[in-house]
Amino acid sequence: MIFISVDPGTSTCGVVIWNIKFKNKKIIINKIDSFTITINRDIYVEVRIKRIYDIMVNIININQPAFLVHESGFLDRFRPMAFGPIYATILNIRQAFRDVYNTKNDDYLFMYSPKLVKSKVSTGEADKFDMFKAVTSINELKPFITGAESEHVIDALAIGYTHILNIRERPEILFL
Repeated sequence: MIFISVDPGTSTCGVVIWNIKFKNKKIIINKIDSFTITINRDIYVEVRIKRIYDIMVNIININQPAFLVHESGFLDRFRPMAFGPIYATILNIRQAFRDVYNTKNDDYLFMYSPKLVKSKVSTGEADKFDMFKAVTSINELKPFITGAESEHVIDALAIGYTHILNIRERPEILFL
């Protein structure tokens, strides 16, 4: 089973493509591919968001994920003007999934708050350095981490791993 986790941003997104399997009622991570989408910040935000949508449509078409997982937006006191554009990006990422599968259904789209993600993989109040340390310390992820991952990919790994932990706690979410 393939799923995609995304750390959404208006010019930079971390993307992780997860290949998992179920063995003896346990989730096993087979393979992880990760990369960072980077769009020039000098381009109008609306154009950047549309490019992210187009890239996500392509990624979803190629990988045919069973579901998509992303982090929710949050109000950043250092960049309060980013709140609207980040939600526009999130809505476009979700719409890319819907458009590829020609559905209006959100059953296979999952969103986790940054606070929940941090509490699942770290101390709950982790900064970027703490998140890198926490994610790279997860035994299940170690074989797939090169050390060259961007902070956005690290966040996308944390988001995806949060989803795996959520499935382990509540496997019925796969069948809703």
